[in-house]
Order: sequence, then C-alpha cells, then structure tokens
Amino acid sequence: MTTQAVTATVGNNKMSRDFTDTATDGTVFLGNNMLDTNSAQNIGILLPNTVINQVQVNYAGGVCQWRIFDSVSQAVSRVGFGSKLNYTCPMETAIPAYSLKKTDILQVFPKAVNATGGDSEVLAWVYAQGMQAQSFQATTAADDTATEMTNSVTGQTIGDGFFGKMLNRICLQAEDGALINDVELIDQTGSVAWKARGNFRLPTAGGKSTQTNLDIPCGVMIQKGWALKVSATTA
Repeated sequence: MTTQAVTATVGNNKMSRDFTDTATDGTVFLGNNMLDTNSAQNIGILLPNTVINQVQVNYAGGVCQWRIFDSVSQAVSRVGFGSKLNYTCPMETAIPAYSLKKTDILQVFPKAVNATGGDSEVLAWVYAQGMQAQSFQATTAADDTATEMTNSVTGQTIGDGFFGKMLNRICLQAEDGALINDVELIDQTGSVAWKARGNFRLPTAGGKSTQTNLDIPCGVMIQKGWALKVSATTA
C-alpha cells in the first residue's frame, strides 16, 4: 500500500485550524483520521461546539474524499471531495454551517493515480432521499468502458443499498487528468435507465471544478438488480 500527505484547513470567517494525515491509499475512511497539526487532536476534541462552514482538503495525487464522522453514533454529518494540492476554490469548499460535536472525527479516503495504462480510479458521492450520502468507488479496466461502482464501505451495488430510494444527486471525481466520459444507471434487464456525460477536472484544460468531473441532480427510483456504472479515460 502507498501513502500520501493529505492536509485540511477547517473553520469559518473568524477562525480556522490545520489538520493532516499520512493517509494510506485505498483505506476507506476509518484508518485515515486527520489530526490537528499542533495538538494532534481529533477535530471534535479540539473544536467542540464550533460552527464551521469551510472544509478545504488537499491531496498529493489521485482522488480523495472526506467526511465528518461521529465516533459514537456513527452518523456522517458532512461529506466532500479533496482537491489536488495548490488547487483550492473557496466557493467549492464551502459547506452548510455545522456545529462540531466532541465525538466528531475528520476522515479521508484517498487513492493514488493508477499506474496501469487505461485504468482509472473513480470515487463518487451518491445522494438519495432519506439517506446519508454514500461513498462509491470503481477502478476502470479500460478507457471509455463502463465499470460498475460499488459502495466503498459495504461493497453493495446501488440496487442492493438504495433499493426503493429516490436517487437525487451524483457527484464523481476521477483521478488527476482523467475524463469522466459518462455515468449510467443500468436496470435489471441491462438497459440504460438514466445517463449523464462528464468532463475533465481542474487543473486539466476544459475542467470547470477543482473537485468534480460531474455533479448532477437526478430523480430516479432505484430498483433491485440495478447497477451504477462509470466510464473514464485516463490522462
């Protein structure tokens, strides 16, 4: 396993603190807790009851997600993507105001750029009505070829984990320099139920976001046997 430095600046318009972790690539959140650079404390211990509205996370290379996770209730209160080091947009790193609890932990899930030609690392935040945002991931095996994404924590398909739920937003991040060709919801017959095309991501030319290759609302009721598939082309 490889590691990379992941850093975060978290706060509001009156204060902020820096956090860091030598994060293990491919380790899904629980093994990658970010600690304050001065006191080596978790965010909830350091800043209990503090209202934050900015979470600026930078990774060294590849892809990266972050979440604020309650270590007792296991609830996830806020989620987002990191951006490549030195490419941060304060408009994109703004979050709905949130009051930190002393049991909160800031965790990250990074993956390095895939070393195999034609293979791409892709992460997604998937939102459905009445559910917490869920992390999905895929490693594509060929350029512009649909690959199924599964839940990063549980390994479930979207048809299993979201059965009977109304999907309302999908956000995708491909590894640095890669293109998201498209994302599809495939029904139990193998037909395309819904599809959207993606883009590059900054700093790659043509990109519009430092964090996502595609961020799109939708309104699709998920059924048993459905799959979420992504196509990407490497840099």
